[in-house]
Amino acid sequence: MSASSSNKSTLVSSIISGLLSLVIFATLRFCADWFSDSQLKVLLGGYLFSWLFILSLTCLSNVEMLVFGQDFQAKLVPEILFCLSLTVAAAGIVHRVCATTSILFSLVGLYFLNRISNSYYSSSVATVDAPAARKGGKKFK
Repeated sequence: MSASSSNKSTLVSSIISGLLSLVIFATLRFCADWFSDSQLKVLLGGYLFSWLFILSLTCLSNVEMLVFGQDFQAKLVPEILFCLSLTVAAAGIVHRVCATTSILFSLVGLYFLNRISNSYYSSSVATVDAPAARKGGKKFK
């Protein structure tokens, strides 16, 4: 894949994830009264806010890849905690329990996002054979 097509796909992914995160936030904020009826709806709200976290992290990471190069990776301290804190604040506006459940669902989503990223972007590492074990089981002196 050429660099320009990779930049185009990163830009398109960033725009789509940014727009979807805005749509999810606006929809959940508009329907905030709906989440106060039952515990199941509050859990659903936390789950939907976790998608807000995943999409906002995707948008931010893709923008950073466009600015800093294709090898740039999102890290825990600046990017992930920033997106998580924004998501929890947005969920807290809707319902306090939505904020708590969104943290849990976001961490689960982050785990699976990391697994997918590692399988897609991982590079093979050369293995080195260990020296042959000594026969006889004698210890070194």
